[in-house]
Amino acid sequence: MYKFAINRPITILMAVMALIIFGLKSYTSMPLALFPNVDFPIVTIKTVYPGADAKTVESKITDKIEEAVSGINGIDKLDSTSYEGLSYVIVRFDLKIDINEAANDVRDKIGGVILPENALAPLVQKISTAGEAISVFVVSKTGDMSALMQLVDEKIKPKLQRIPNVGDVDIDGYQDREIRILVDPYLLNKYKISAIELQNVIGNENFKASSGKSINDKQELIIKFHGDAKDIESLANIEIKPGLRLKDVAKVFDGLSDVESYSSYNGQVGVMLNIMKISGTNVIGIIKEAKQLLPELKTLAGDDYQINLIKDQSDKIIHSVDQVKFDLVFGAILAIVIVFIFLRNLTATIVSALAIPTSIIGTFAIIDYMGYDLNKLTLIGLTLAIGIFIDDAIVVIENISKKMESGMEAFQATYEGVHEIAFSLLAISAMLLAVFIPVAFMSGLVGKFFNAFAMTVASGIVLSYFVAIMFIPTIGARVLRHKETKFHAKTEPLFQALDNGYVRILKPLIRFKYITVLVTFGFLILSSQIFTNVGMDFVPAEDNSEFQITAKAEVGTSIGEMKNRMKPIMDAIKDDDMIDYYTLSIAYTTANESHKALVYVKLKSIEQRGLGQAEIIIKYRKAFKSIQSMALAVEKIPPINTGGSNAPVQIVITGDNLEKLSEISQQVSQMLGTFGVLGIFPSKVT
Repeated sequence: MYKFAINRPITILMAVMALIIFGLKSYTSMPLALFPNVDFPIVTIKTVYPGADAKTVESKITDKIEEAVSGINGIDKLDSTSYEGLSYVIVRFDLKIDINEAANDVRDKIGGVILPENALAPLVQKISTAGEAISVFVVSKTGDMSALMQLVDEKIKPKLQRIPNVGDVDIDGYQDREIRILVDPYLLNKYKISAIELQNVIGNENFKASSGKSINDKQELIIKFHGDAKDIESLANIEIKPGLRLKDVAKVFDGLSDVESYSSYNGQVGVMLNIMKISGTNVIGIIKEAKQLLPELKTLAGDDYQINLIKDQSDKIIHSVDQVKFDLVFGAILAIVIVFIFLRNLTATIVSALAIPTSIIGTFAIIDYMGYDLNKLTLIGLTLAIGIFIDDAIVVIENISKKMESGMEAFQATYEGVHEIAFSLLAISAMLLAVFIPVAFMSGLVGKFFNAFAMTVASGIVLSYFVAIMFIPTIGARVLRHKETKFHAKTEPLFQALDNGYVRILKPLIRFKYITVLVTFGFLILSSQIFTNVGMDFVPAEDNSEFQITAKAEVGTSIGEMKNRMKPIMDAIKDDDMIDYYTLSIAYTTANESHKALVYVKLKSIEQRGLGQAEIIIKYRKAFKSIQSMALAVEKIPPINTGGSNAPVQIVITGDNLEKLSEISQQVSQMLGTFGVLGIFPSKVT
């Protein structure tokens, strides 16, 4: 292999150039993200049962659905909550399960469930944890909510959905247009008309349908009957009975549907559109497209509306990735400088250094082909592998140089030098692969998370081996010469002194070998004791200038009541000079749970606020500790959306008696409070 490479320099150079071209193309086109793409397979089942209380919903809907889906293979956790008129079941699958197959299995199972006649068909949805790319908040300056909803539905949302790689646009605070008919019971009784009769008349007088076809020799025409009202006035003039129209017994007006969710920006009521990216796509590209679209949206909306882009994660992602890129480049430069200091030969250093950009750029092509994106872990993997890249090249160069020193001609020295160490390099590379490859196949969240890291390092190791035994010898055979430089001669005494010092230290260690071994084991035991006291976290804590407040009241609390309960929190936030902006979302979950609220707080830059993010979170935890009307949690926003709770520790209490469970949970909460635990967030799941 190496002989072919040395004798075919043009072929090898063309192969390396192709690798670099493909690598650069991959680098510029790979999706950019903060962390590897890890999508959790979660499926929800939402079933509406109008008029039923929570216990009826549980027995007639929830229990049947749970029983049907519980037999599906690969379920990790099954949660359900029954509300008045609504059943909500969450099915979490093992990470190895494909989300599309899981959703199909769930649909197949619940398709055979017999539900009450009044219950609507269950709605099965896949929950993407890919996360929000960015959000758009729209506020009406005039307070015309009907016009605002129409603008959002007909103009803004379609524009956002057309951005490339946008999976969905989730809306908080939106209300559908609804024609409302307020019936006067007194007038109905006066004219002896029941509500059912009125409903039937309105339905019969307000419809459109096909009435057949008109066919001749040249064309075929479809005939449609339009019996629907064209406007509010037409609807109000529907004849209920001879001489009596709808407007005589009811008020007819154009309005909005009942409020199912609420959203505000800096205290201004409006609509928030959360742009969700497709899993594995470039979030930075979506954010750039949204920013470019903003002027068009503002022009489209006019002066009566205020449109803001919020929750912009691009700066955080770019800054974090750029930091790792800097470390990568700085590490490469530092490695080259150190190699030069020890080799003391500029030509040999340059040849060795060629292994770094070749291996790094080539690795981009490989990991792009395998479907990975450019994130902190892939770049950290490359940074870690820099030493491996140049180490392989140094071993080859050093051995070739020794052969030249013994008097061999350049090509012969290259053949012999590579021949001697090729198998050793293969053994070293295989050993390194044996360390990193198993990491890529670890199970659970850690395995999913570090898969990209391990495969990046493994790809770099394989590529580095071929670069070291094919590309480096090809260049070395043609440019390396055995010639000592002045710098080499001047620094030789220093390196000779280092060698002598090393020998002096080594001699007593070998002489008293038992003591050396005992001291080594002593350091090992001491290190293990120190290691147990080192704190551990899955992702390093960072100051991202943001945090969130989650609030939960008792089930059945209305949106209006939640707004009242959240008022003290919002008042405290709005007067804080360290806060840039904040949003409030009520009933923000997929199930539109009106008793849950979420506050997103964006802080000013750390230079402007002085206090760190963690200190501000602690400050608000203490400030809101006195609020007893809701369960509150002030916390940092997790860097990885797992689709579940963000709490670092969860305690699950199960049983058949809800009253007893509630009593025990209160006792546990009080006990945890005595240990200084902050942010206890109880959650009742049936």
